[in-house]
Formats: sequence, C-alpha cells, structure tokens
Amino acid sequence: MFDISWITDLDAESACAVIAGTQQDLRENEWRELVLASHWATLHDPETIPHRDGPTLPGTERGKQLGGDGTPQVTEFACAELGLMMGVGFVAADNLMRDALDLEHRHPLMWAALARGEGRVWKARQVAKTTHAAGLTLEQARYVDAATTTYVDTLTWSAFTRLVEVKIVEADPEAAEARRRAADLERFVTTGRSCEHGLKTLIARASAGEVIYFVAMCDRIAQILLLEGDTGPVGVRRSKALAILANPARALAMLQRHASAEPHPDDPDRSPVDPAPVDQAPAGNATAPVKPDPEKMRPRAVLYVRISEEALRTRQGVAYAEGVGPITAEQVGEFLGHHHFTVRPVLDLRGQVPVDAYEVPADLREAMRLARPSSVFPWSRAGTTTADFDHTKPYLSVEQGGPAGQTRIGNLGPMVRFGHRVKTHGRGWKHRQPRAGVYLWRTPHGYWFRVDNDGTHALGRDPDLTVHDPPQGQTPLERAFADLISNS
Repeated sequence: MFDISWITDLDAESACAVIAGTQQDLRENEWRELVLASHWATLHDPETIPHRDGPTLPGTERGKQLGGDGTPQVTEFACAELGLMMGVGFVAADNLMRDALDLEHRHPLMWAALARGEGRVWKARQVAKTTHAAGLTLEQARYVDAATTTYVDTLTWSAFTRLVEVKIVEADPEAAEARRRAADLERFVTTGRSCEHGLKTLIARASAGEVIYFVAMCDRIAQILLLEGDTGPVGVRRSKALAILANPARALAMLQRHASAEPHPDDPDRSPVDPAPVDQAPAGNATAPVKPDPEKMRPRAVLYVRISEEALRTRQGVAYAEGVGPITAEQVGEFLGHHHFTVRPVLDLRGQVPVDAYEVPADLREAMRLARPSSVFPWSRAGTTTADFDHTKPYLSVEQGGPAGQTRIGNLGPMVRFGHRVKTHGRGWKHRQPRAGVYLWRTPHGYWFRVDNDGTHALGRDPDLTVHDPPQGQTPLERAFADLISNS
C-alpha cells in the first residue's frame, strides 16, 4: 500500500513543491513506458519468427505494419504479452506500440521534446494518432511535427488540437476535404468499389436499434429464400435479401406468404418463428388480395439482455444488451421496434451433456456464451457472440485414441480469434483450465494470469497453481458432485 500519511503534514508551500515534482514524475514515467513500448516492438521484429519449411499454416504469426509510413514492422503477437504485463488488453498494447513507433520515426521533434520532459505523452500520442488516421506520409507527418511540437506545453489542449488539425489539412488538403465530406453526417449509407466479379460492398452507419432490426429482417428473408429452394450459403441469401427489401412489394408478398411458416430445418442461422394463422386464398386457381398483417411479418430477433426482474417489470433501470452495451430498460423495446418479448431462462450449465464430436452443439454453445459473456483471453473485453469455442486441451478424435466427452463445459472456453491464434501458434504460451470457468495462462516469459467470472488476475511468476484446483476439503459425495458439474 502506498504511504500517503505524510501528505497531511504539508503546508501550502510544501504541497506546491510536491505537486510540481509529481507532475515531473508523471512525465518521466509516461516517457519511460513509451520508450519501453518502442523497444518491445524492436525486440519483436518479424525476423525473430522461426522459419518453417513448407506451406504457412493458417493463423500462424506474421509481421505487420503497425505504425504509419516510415515505421518498421512488428510481429502480430507482440502485443499479447505486453498487454498482460501492463494490465490492459492486447488492442490497447497494440495501439501503444503503434503510437510509440509513429512518434519515434515520424515525429522526431516531439519524441525529443518528451525525452527532455516537455509535453505529456498522452498529448503526443493524440498527435500521432491523428496524423496516422489521416494517412499522412512520412514527409507530411514530419511537417506536422515541425509545426506543432513547440506549442505542446504552451497552448491549451483545445487550441493545440486545432493547430494540429490545421497543419494536417495543410499537409494534404485534398485528403482533408475528402475526410470532411465523409464526416458531414454521422449516419450514412455508401458503397465501395465494384470488384472484377461485379460485387459491391455496402457500408452503413445507423443507430444500434435500426441495425439490429434491419439485420433481423435480412435473416428472415434469407430463411424464406431457403424455404423456397435457394440452397446458397446464408451469407449469400442475406445479400439477396437487400435486393428484395429494395422492392417493398416483393418483400411484402414473401413475408405474407410465409407468415406462419417455420424456418427451414437445415438453416444454421434460423431464428424461432411462432406459428401464426394466415388468411387463406380461395381454392383452385383463383386468387384474392390478402390484407397484410404487420404483426405476422415482423422479423424474429434474439436480443440477449441482462436485466433485473424489477427493471423488466417496471421498464425502469439499466440493462445490458449483448453487442450494444448499457441501455435503459425502455430501450429494449425500441431496439426491436415493439414491446413483444419472449423471455427465456438462462440455460443451466450443469444440464449440458458432454459430446465426442469436435463441433460444439448449439445448446452447449449458447449456454457457455450466456455464462461467459467475454473472451477467456486475459484482459479481453470482446464479447463472445462471434467467438471461437476453443478446446482447452486440444481435441483428439476418438478414432485416433482421444478420450470420450472432450467437448464439455470444463474443456471449452469462448475466445476471440486473436487469443485463439496466440494460444494455438504463439511461442512459449501455456493455457489450462483446472476447473470449469477458471482459465490459467502463462506468458512466454513465465508470468501467470487467472481469468474467471471476476475478470483477470495477475499471479506473478512461479505461483502455487494448486490453489486454483477444485476444493479438496469435501466429502467423497461432494467431490463426486463437483466432478460431475465440471465434466458436464
């Protein structure tokens, strides 16, 4: 614990001196951390990746251009251990190395000023990030560096950022005008270039509720296409749904035609559709207009929300929507476009039966995702909606001598793709799960971390790992029951 008892004995003059000294200490420590990040990047030059004969396996580590024009490449997994040592996620560590490399190589005057104790690292990083995001060349970045460094300690932050923005525009006026046009509206729909196969990318920015509702409608159209014989991949059918929705009459006819239909049993992305009666057309070949029923044509979307019973009943309070974040209880209805909810209980992990197949069954996948809403990679904030479900002990088929029931709660963990790649291909990394829901990680340089439902815990080097095993002071019946749960 830090000793602060002496502070109460300071008079105003002494406090002034200590505050000034503290600010200088902050500058020095921030500078030291920045230099260490740059040095860490240097230690992880792509040349350090061992050369392997034969084809490169998917997911293996490669070099990447982390900083802007004029900076050296860094190995992809360098940020993983750096983030753990700093107590931050790998993305934050990656960003720190990027800014450090940009400052050292693209902003040499700012780099030198920081070394003299001038300016704050967070200000310098903002300059580096802004020029990097603008796509400035090495020469253009150094123009901004020469025009702004002198003022980093003399101008207010708002005035300094305006100066940086002005110099970025001066460095590349045409690119600045293009960025201005793109940022005129926060909400937009635009397209990318067509490829040689006549395909185009659609890019949209809208409110979270609008996007969720639109995607749900695309999913419903994709399900109907499958019911009507289109056996293309779900992604292709979703893209076809765009053209159908662009023709409201056609979309309306399809939705009305299948208002009471269940999803196709072979559709991997089907959502439950409640059977609903539909007006019948006259017998024979005669047809008659059918009055549309908007309620029957609503897309069915599953929105996972963590919310208290009282908030759900009163529609007052805070909820957490997966993939969105904190929202008000009232917003739950707004996101779906109505207030017709189907409340599902959380699946019981103990009811999940181990299987011998490598693939994770849908019920087991959903139960794990609800119980473990974030990746099990240390300090990972990413959700698990699209996470890989990784076997802690690598899966070995029964035909090759592997044990039965490998795909179970106690041998699975949702993991973001980057963490999965580090665990599988990272040099010197170790990972184990001593009991269900407890994940232990060791970095290449011997530092251990525990990940559980309470977050990430640093354990240091050479910790006693037995304390993380299931409790031993149990009766034989209690131990048998605990084993049953951990193996289920």
